Amino acid sequence: MRIPNVVRTVRRSPEPVLLALLAVVAVALAAALLIFQYRPDSRGDAAKNEVLSAATEGTVALLSYSPESLDRDFASAKSRMTGDFLTYYTQFTEKVIAPAAKEKSVKTSASVVRSAVAEIHPDSAVALLFINQSTTSAEKPDPALAASSVRVTLSKVEDSWLISSFDPV
Repeated sequence: MRIPNVVRTVRRSPEPVLLALLAVVAVALAAALLIFQYRPDSRGDAAKNEVLSAATEGTVALLSYSPESLDRDFASAKSRMTGDFLTYYTQFTEKVIAPAAKEKSVKTSASVVRSAVAEIHPDSAVALLFINQSTTSAEKPDPALAASSVRVTLSKVEDSWLISSFDPV
């Protein structure tokens, strides 16, 4: 007597194949995000240098003025600002700084001693600046020296980086 061959059909569950496919898709998606979204260093040194230059020049212009050249000094500073910060700076210089600078012959000059880009995006950036500032007046002709650090937020307006926020750290 002959025993029939019994062929068993083994049904495989689609779960392992589906899991493998999902893993491949997840890795591909993560790689795509890394390449196309999160690439702050890929924007290059040129962009970082532009941001640092704008932040440095704007900060020096913002914090340096003399009673003999207030209008020119403030105009130079305002040309490096945008948005609500420009509005605030305009009001503050007209109501507080200009009267005090004229009345007491206050002269101040600032220099940036260190700077770094903290964040950079296509239309915004954040820089950290370390500043030395010297202030003299008719009452105190000897320079008063101050060191400080600021977080400068910049927005790209057309092709220029302009200061949109200036916060002491």
